[in-house]
Amino acid sequence: MDLNQKTPNEIIQILPQDEQLKAIEFINLGKSLDCKWQTRYAKANKYWRCVFSKKKSSRVLFTVECTNDWWRIKVMLSNLEQYKEKLNDCSSNLIEKIKTAYDCHNCNNYCKGPNPFTIDDVEYKKCLGCSFYFQDLDGVNQESLISLIKNENHF
Repeated sequence: MDLNQKTPNEIIQILPQDEQLKAIEFINLGKSLDCKWQTRYAKANKYWRCVFSKKKSSRVLFTVECTNDWWRIKVMLSNLEQYKEKLNDCSSNLIEKIKTAYDCHNCNNYCKGPNPFTIDDVEYKKCLGCSFYFQDLDGVNQESLISLIKNENHF
């Protein structure tokens, strides 16, 4: 496998055609938000990743990760509390994935602390480093997630 720098479109070529079409929506989102991108092959885990970051702050918005068998989106929803009303447009499945993401345990000296937000009057404190992972999204959930990323981009 050629591990040299590849474009986002090149890394998803390993996916089946129907999954490529889904993944390309996130790549196009990164372009439309004027994100900078960086691809690399994670040798230890044996998958490709493409990180999309805001240009001015260099803050990561989301990452597309894929192998021959699967792909997923890792999303930084660091400001979810600021636009949590947008969760009303999300399915219960998507909301459940957000609620059950990895909790913050202040795991090292670089930890900036939890990412607090409330859903249905319950406060959640999720890990900023671990973010939120989404896989096997149908069309409606994918559009909802894209909407959340667009809202996150405003912060």
